Amino acid sequence: MAESIPFAEGSYVIEESLLYGPSGKALSLSEAFIEVYRDSRGRRHLRGQGLVQNLLLVDLLEDDDRLDLLMDLGEGFRFRLKAPKLHAGKVFSPTTRSIVHFAPTGNIETLSDETFARERAALTLSEGSDPLRR
Repeated sequence: MAESIPFAEGSYVIEESLLYGPSGKALSLSEAFIEVYRDSRGRRHLRGQGLVQNLLLVDLLEDDDRLDLLMDLGEGFRFRLKAPKLHAGKVFSPTTRSIVHFAPTGNIETLSDETFARERAALTLSEGSDPLRR
């Protein structure tokens, strides 16, 4: 999978990241970033994290068992992780946000700007998950 990581080693801010399921419901991650690093054997890996309202994530998982992640790192740099591995805290207070960690379980899919915009427009954000509404 290291061959499919389209980034050099380093950290990258994600302008917009959305967890979503087949139902079309989505949840925005705020303050998200990804990191590309090498392990002790010299293999490249990608991992990331962002802030999420855990209660909204639980609600999303009640509707969809499988979640994908859309990532917008700027014009010409838009990607999808299909069914990423997710690890989140167990805080369920309605107003509390905590970190959700994610890592790809397969190849990172590059999306054209047009495909990203079309797929983004088809999603319905969970109430309270849009960081631009704060």
